[in-house]
Amino acid sequence: MKNIHVNQLGYRTNDPKKAIVTQNESKFQVVRVKDGAVVFEKNLGNEIYDAASEEKVRVADFSEFSEDGEFLIRTASGDSFPFLIGENPYGDFRAALLEMFNYQKCGVDLDCGLWSHPACHTSLATIYGTNEKKDVSGGWHDAGDYGRYVVPAAMTVAQLLLAQELSPKPASDILDVTWFELEWMLKMQCEKTGGVYHKVSCKSFDALDEMPHDEHEELVLSPMSLTATADFAATMALASRFYRHKKEALIAAALRAWKWCEANPDLPGFENPPEISTGGYGDSNSKDELFWAACELFSATGEKKFHDFIKSSEIFVGLGWGNMGTYGIVSYLQLANKGALSIDTALADTMKAKLRAECDKIIAKYKTEPYGTSLGTSYPWGSNMVVGNNAMTLLLYNLLVEKDPLRSEAALEHMHYLLGRNPLSISYVTGYGSNAAKNPHHRPSVAIGKATPGMVVGGPNSSKANDDALRTHCKNSPPSKSYVDHQDSYSANEITIYWNSPAYFVASVLGM
Repeated sequence: MKNIHVNQLGYRTNDPKKAIVTQNESKFQVVRVKDGAVVFEKNLGNEIYDAASEEKVRVADFSEFSEDGEFLIRTASGDSFPFLIGENPYGDFRAALLEMFNYQKCGVDLDCGLWSHPACHTSLATIYGTNEKKDVSGGWHDAGDYGRYVVPAAMTVAQLLLAQELSPKPASDILDVTWFELEWMLKMQCEKTGGVYHKVSCKSFDALDEMPHDEHEELVLSPMSLTATADFAATMALASRFYRHKKEALIAAALRAWKWCEANPDLPGFENPPEISTGGYGDSNSKDELFWAACELFSATGEKKFHDFIKSSEIFVGLGWGNMGTYGIVSYLQLANKGALSIDTALADTMKAKLRAECDKIIAKYKTEPYGTSLGTSYPWGSNMVVGNNAMTLLLYNLLVEKDPLRSEAALEHMHYLLGRNPLSISYVTGYGSNAAKNPHHRPSVAIGKATPGMVVGGPNSSKANDDALRTHCKNSPPSKSYVDHQDSYSANEITIYWNSPAYFVASVLGM
């Protein structure tokens, strides 16, 4: 394993540039790859103890070096992986993060090279506990399995739409990409009641080496849930400002979902019914989803009842599928920034303070972590989602409230971590970097024998969960090294749509 950790894609010419050295060295060199010339030399920083990796490290800061080309970092103990310096060292990286969602398409013929396949999961789904059938074809496979789940879909769609709205140069196809998922979500709403089915999947997971069109077991719609229905209401109301030609239909769907939520305010969190063992995405507290839905519906309709709900609600924060409050804050602050007369300025100030407090927590950790992250020693399942969400939180505050170069710098440093500047010197994005993850827990990748490109894997998981592959390979590993690039490691090496979406948002807003 390398003793020098770098972003394996590279650094923009005028951006801060840092590598991490794990050996007790005093100097480092920047070496030009094409001719082996030493083009820069400097002392390493002071020794720092990194609690997450349980190692003493030094920072190699070469920010003032601005020559374009391909380089590596060298110390007396070895070389780093090569990397680029230039105006755009990231190539099609951001596009690949977005293209991942097309690879995850369900219900249509997929033309994507090695991973092409005919339409899958096109049969009608049985509504659990009944003999009724419903067409819910389409949407994205959620993760390494072939289930489709409303709760993480809502988070993913929100992050992609906000990327389109807030990026200085949004992708031209992002609305088309995202509509594919929205169209499926609309099918998940019950025509009679307005409630939204929590998920559709087979009753259990099939073999890991199975292509999607080879999964032929019965599709089952799990019962409606308050969490899924509130998320649906929020997502449709949000989407209504992006898809103007469908605005009325989207708002109508959101209002019907809200009415169902009003009629079912005390439903317990979703749990898998008997016989169903696919991903649960259960949430015992749906108040944050309702807060988000009220904020989006107020933005979309201006109706007083939604504003009253917001004013009487606790202000929630969070960008993960279990804690969705920040999306509501974003929606309300966008209204405030537009000068909407109906905005409660005191409430907006409270929201700003809540979001600022989250940023301050992130920055406080960032300042103590040499790898430029903000997780401390807590690396949960999907730690790379937390890395992306923390970076996104910093950028949202900069965009909506007050700019601070430190927050932008920290967000970029988080991306350097994902792309290889981490204790394992592994790029956590398949196909991108000299030492990128190659064996994700992802059925099409396993079946074909090669990883689909542009997928963010889950990353280190210090709990080890009940993951035999992770426990076998990382039994005594410290938190930030509790990762194995193995197809059986579902808790560290699976992929999901909602691990790609925060990375995409950050890359897009930062112009990577």
